Amino acid sequence: MKGRSLSKVLAITMVFVLTIAFAAFPVSAATTYTPIGGSTNITKNLVVENDANIPDIVFNYTITRGEAKAATASTIEILASDVTASIGTASFSNADTSSAQQGTPTDSTDTTKKYAQKEVAVTFPDGSFTKPGVYRYIIHESNGGKPGVTYDATARYLDVYVTANNNNELEVSSYVLRSTESSINTNLTYAISEAKSVGYTNTVTQYDFTFSKAIAGNQGDKNKRFTFTLSISNAIPGTYPVTATDVTGNPVSITVGTDGTYTGNFDLTNNSSLVVLNLNENAVCTVSEDSQDYAATYSLDGETANSGSSSGQVTMNNSHTVAFTNTRTGTIPTGILLTVGPFAVGLLVFGALAIFFFSRRKRSSY
Repeated sequence: MKGRSLSKVLAITMVFVLTIAFAAFPVSAATTYTPIGGSTNITKNLVVENDANIPDIVFNYTITRGEAKAATASTIEILASDVTASIGTASFSNADTSSAQQGTPTDSTDTTKKYAQKEVAVTFPDGSFTKPGVYRYIIHESNGGKPGVTYDATARYLDVYVTANNNNELEVSSYVLRSTESSINTNLTYAISEAKSVGYTNTVTQYDFTFSKAIAGNQGDKNKRFTFTLSISNAIPGTYPVTATDVTGNPVSITVGTDGTYTGNFDLTNNSSLVVLNLNENAVCTVSEDSQDYAATYSLDGETANSGSSSGQVTMNNSHTVAFTNTRTGTIPTGILLTVGPFAVGLLVFGALAIFFFSRRKRSSY
């Protein structure tokens, strides 16, 4: 009896010891990651005509967290951060004209175009990424409403690849920008396999505005100079080149203010013209002249001439030309010949008589 009691006590003691031991020794320890942030850039291109200045224009963007998606048998999990990211702007100005590149971002041989390029900063604050995986963000370009500018309404999807090193430290290993949302296969290839996006490329549709002067009529002074007033509205702010066949006193450029308007004077004479280059589509031009005592007509794009010294509003949906003609004519009066005629005849008769009497007097003296 005594031996059985001892065995029972030892068995109970062993169970107690093992219970304490397993309670003190965890099955597996959870890995703790220190959350991190990151930053990257997306590219922004602005394409203009080759002889244009880069306009003053700012492009704005928004960035939001993508939707989390669970893993499947063939795709990996897509994560959504709990922290809001931020994105900068792309600000262009006339100063970028000197550094603009020939052609377009996809065709450097295009001699009709050039483009300026900016980098737009994307920032993910500390705490954005809490574990390894792929975090998705959605970027949109805001429509700034500038006339003649093509805005890109297509969303961009920015995937951030976060990995952990041997010390269980998180780091961003890659940023992938795409124009289409897509699941990611378990081998890290995209289910929709089109090329990555390089960013945003926008263009400005631009046209030239020309006005010219001709002087006609038998009383028209071909050297006379006439003053023209050019008014522009709904234009993108910035400096625009001007070319003129008559450069006397005329500027080589004009500057559109921040309100999109410009007003200035120019002087032209016979067979001279002036061109404002590369105004944006839907800019509105009005040109008028001080025709003084000349009869004024104008013709838009070679159409039938109209009486008047103002073109009215011309919307730049194409390149346009306004040709002004100032005419001054007069009928030379013929009545003055009738008054001069008898006087001239009288002089001839008087001269003949004088010669006759002088000749007789001279003979009588002999």
